[in-house]
Amino acid sequence: MKAPVRVSLISLGCPKNLVDSEVLLGHAVSEGLQIVRDPEDADVAVVNTCGFIDSAKEESIQTILDVARLKEEGLRGLVVVGCLSQRYGDELRQDIPEIDAVLGITDYSRVPQLLDHLARGGDDRFKNDAKGGNLRSADSDLTRLRLTPNSFSYLRIGEGCDHKCTFCAIPAIRGRQRSKPIETLVSEAEAMAATGVRELVLVAEDSTAYGLDQEGKRLLPQLLDALSEVDGIEWLRVLYAYPHTVRPELTARLRENPKVVPYIDIPIQHISTPMLKAMKRGVSKEQVMRILHRLRDEVPGIAVRSTYIVGFPGESDADFEELLELTREYRFERLGVFPYSSEEGTPAFGLEGEVPEDLVNARIEAIMQLSKRNIEERNQSLLGQTIRVLVDHEHPNPKSLGFDGPASVARSFADAPEIDCSVHVSGAHPSGSFLDVRVRGVAEYDLIVDPV
Repeated sequence: MKAPVRVSLISLGCPKNLVDSEVLLGHAVSEGLQIVRDPEDADVAVVNTCGFIDSAKEESIQTILDVARLKEEGLRGLVVVGCLSQRYGDELRQDIPEIDAVLGITDYSRVPQLLDHLARGGDDRFKNDAKGGNLRSADSDLTRLRLTPNSFSYLRIGEGCDHKCTFCAIPAIRGRQRSKPIETLVSEAEAMAATGVRELVLVAEDSTAYGLDQEGKRLLPQLLDALSEVDGIEWLRVLYAYPHTVRPELTARLRENPKVVPYIDIPIQHISTPMLKAMKRGVSKEQVMRILHRLRDEVPGIAVRSTYIVGFPGESDADFEELLELTREYRFERLGVFPYSSEEGTPAFGLEGEVPEDLVNARIEAIMQLSKRNIEERNQSLLGQTIRVLVDHEHPNPKSLGFDGPASVARSFADAPEIDCSVHVSGAHPSGSFLDVRVRGVAEYDLIVDPV
């Protein structure tokens, strides 16, 4: 009996990419391949790349090169998938000959056959003609090997985007908006709940456009209603809401449905009207502000997360000051800030008015320092209060935070996994458990708590 082929996968980029990695590994396991953590222990390795912005592309290329060096130590195959391979497949094949196959975005159903072929020293004809799988369908994500802890899993409710933002390459990579049927997503949710998952994090390129391509109307509120009926799922969280499409029907669910956490990720990208117009965001400053104030008014206590792009061509000191003022006055509970990345094939590529890199970095630092102060002040206001948290995993270094014994890493309703703040809990607690805890300390962005 032949030994199973050992496969290691490195997943880079966003949560949507992580879902792709889980799907690919799900197919691999169903075909009898063995999954190992480290590429040094594998027969074949897969790198699932990100090609969204410069820093992500650089990380992907460096990771590919690092894994390629392992071929000198016995690695038999290297396969590259994901957004970078979809966008720059020909260049990768030409520039990194150690890669055995470069595959675009598919359902990845045929990748295990290729991996087995490479591991067993098959001929080049099959390799060169290899396809990653079929076009994505509504059921493509049903076969998954979950890579997240029991506490949460990502639920991809759709793929692609119909917006025409001038800075964004996603429509060229992922295509137009395609929503999955509610019944399919409920089936996925039930399958994940059966494995112990307690929180579903809804992701898409544009979550609030869910349903438009199917029935001509926005169905995210109805989807949340259906998912809240799934036994075992206690938290539902919405990421990637497009600003001017957050309607009262959605805020009603955030306010009234006990399973939908009062949290929303709403990337506004900028607040200056000239910048919003140049980015083709479809809104003015006044419209964005109305939406942001509606969130506070319609969902008391909501945690609002957003992201900015700093340094878009032509961004003036006055434009930046408006962004700084918004940060100071609105006090987002969570905030991410990214430098503008000039992407080939986008309308903004090569625009005049480039902002010097050192000025971009200084502007980002100013915003992040202000945001940090906002978050620290919010954390200080929580001292002595009792809050509910969801445990993610064991704390890797509890002594660094002053714990005498074991500790756990958890999150509050205001914290999405992997991108927001953490709550450090004294004691060892199982992943996926909910705890009532009392806040006794603050560690910059994070909270120090004890179970009640």
